[in-house]
Amino acid sequence: MKNNSINIDNIKIPKDKISVAMAVYEGEKYLSAQLDSILCQLRDYDELIISYDRSEDSTWDIINDYAARDSRISVFRNPSSGITSNFNNALKHCTGKYIYISDQDDIWISKKISTVQKYFKKTKADLIIHNGVYTDARLKPISRPFNEIYRIGDGKIKNIIMPRYSGCCMAFNRRMLKKIYPMPEIHGYDQWIATVCEFCGHIEYPNEVLILHRLHGSNATDLSKSRPLTTIIIMRSLLIYNLIKRLIFTRFLNHCFHHN
Repeated sequence: MKNNSINIDNIKIPKDKISVAMAVYEGEKYLSAQLDSILCQLRDYDELIISYDRSEDSTWDIINDYAARDSRISVFRNPSSGITSNFNNALKHCTGKYIYISDQDDIWISKKISTVQKYFKKTKADLIIHNGVYTDARLKPISRPFNEIYRIGDGKIKNIIMPRYSGCCMAFNRRMLKKIYPMPEIHGYDQWIATVCEFCGHIEYPNEVLILHRLHGSNATDLSKSRPLTTIIIMRSLLIYNLIKRLIFTRFLNHCFHHN
């Protein structure tokens, strides 16, 4: 039986500790640049949690070399496979009060973490989804900002039918982590995070561009391909089914907690 619990009750954690949850797979080409753009923004007591899906390239060597030189980095092998499972494995090991999702091939703008933390403090949001732009492999911007392209914002029904979320732009607090985790094995882990937070918490959408989302032909999500209607219907049905299960389970736990 899988152990999907998150237990840090006996660990003393700084009230503003940040965990970055990164899932890696076949990422050797751009991984070092992404790691460098993150680590320079973390404080001594923050952490970068890397979950590794078995790869045929040098990804394993790269992340272990970084971990050997920087104690803020912890590396864990994914016991399963796939992007959702990989992120679940990373989230399981996060101990921070704020959790940032990270791809393996983007670049974080230098003020990303400080800007997002200001929004957490100012708005008391549970989830921040900031702005970003697409770039080519050499980091030349090739799009307008996401918020202009996709009109990202609140709207439960709209966002279930036509999701426009990017996980690489997300950061959430630990209260939401307990509702999000474990993520079901459905397509679109980022849609799961945002949908749960929209039903169970408060989301803010800063307009600042804080990430360069690199497109290079080997991304986990291929923006050039459209999905058949039947596939979309199945995906949305699975999302709704799992969301209802999670909301019912969460309500049941809250009921038990308040009556004990």
